[in-house]
Amino acid sequence: MNNCIELTPKQNEYRRCAVKTWNVKVGATRSGKTYGDYWLIPKRIREVRGLEGLYVILGNTKGTLQRNVIEPMQMIWGAELVGDIGADNTAQIFGEKVYCLGADNVKHVNRLRGASVKYCYGDEVVTWNPDVFSMLKSRLDKAYSRCDLTCNPEGPTHWFKRELDRAGEDWYIQTYTIDDNPKLDEAVKERMKRDFSGTVFYQRYILGLWAASEGALFTTMPQYCNQVEKLRDGIAHVDAAYGGEDYTALTCAKRDGDTLYLYGRLWRKHVDTLMDALQSETERLMCAPIYCETNGDKGYLARELRRRNMAVRAYPEKMNKYLKISTYLKKWWGNIVFLEGTDKDYIAQIMDYTEDAEHDDAPDSAACCCRILDRSGASLYVGG
Repeated sequence: MNNCIELTPKQNEYRRCAVKTWNVKVGATRSGKTYGDYWLIPKRIREVRGLEGLYVILGNTKGTLQRNVIEPMQMIWGAELVGDIGADNTAQIFGEKVYCLGADNVKHVNRLRGASVKYCYGDEVVTWNPDVFSMLKSRLDKAYSRCDLTCNPEGPTHWFKRELDRAGEDWYIQTYTIDDNPKLDEAVKERMKRDFSGTVFYQRYILGLWAASEGALFTTMPQYCNQVEKLRDGIAHVDAAYGGEDYTALTCAKRDGDTLYLYGRLWRKHVDTLMDALQSETERLMCAPIYCETNGDKGYLARELRRRNMAVRAYPEKMNKYLKISTYLKKWWGNIVFLEGTDKDYIAQIMDYTEDAEHDDAPDSAACCCRILDRSGASLYVGG
């Protein structure tokens, strides 16, 4: 536990100026927007302790709140001061009961109807159902009510951008670029700038601008973890290349409730040259069986993998590729956590995917895993 902090100039500016009812940080990824909030939230809770109203933390889902807000705070303050989100969708934070609710669906926040909210922290507000935000506006009804919100920008027509454009005197809005974080290694900044150069994501995630995409399906940055065990006993899928300019994609995946853990590799090579790599990666992560379609190769890949004593499930693909990606990968995108080490080209192929994309091997393989695991458990939209 380490509760000492050295704030960046931008974070100090927010602590001084964020005294309005609505306080918003919007801008680049890895810019330091959220880090200071792990100290700000306890401060806000203490400021209105004993006053009428609820404490609320909202995010895309309960799972993303646990991962993005609760667990980082526990690393700083300890589990005694910051508890996990329970079955009743509340957590004990600094001795106070705090409602922790998913904002992707209005039904998850119905318990706020008719109640006053004295403090709300909102994570990933651009992923919320806009009706949730409308309800929240009517619940911050005390003179001391306050809300802190964070997000990465999306397109200029996004509903939250329209809210910001008509913000009044009771709003404080702070914007970030990636260069506003002096603690981020310069080599990392330069790598990210190179990786996103020439794409809409450079404008959004480097410059912090509300920039329009050109048909992209995936417009929010992927999440990462370094816990290899999250993939253990998962499944794998191979989208094979047999020459030309095509890619071979490998996806390993495991579902844990409302979260999908994925690991992806992408090679611009014939699949015959990758048999050792496919075997070593799937065995390292303990992911089996390996799914592969039989439409194009008449079962060739499945036979070759079985010769290596690998567990395989071959299937004929009957679904249009774009429909599959836009249905299953799109549905799960906000709840996917990628294992560190996933190939950046694998991620880039997903982020650049449109209906007319030149290459779709990574999103197709990821979508196949999402489809398989989507059918293996309860609906994504259960709970809070």
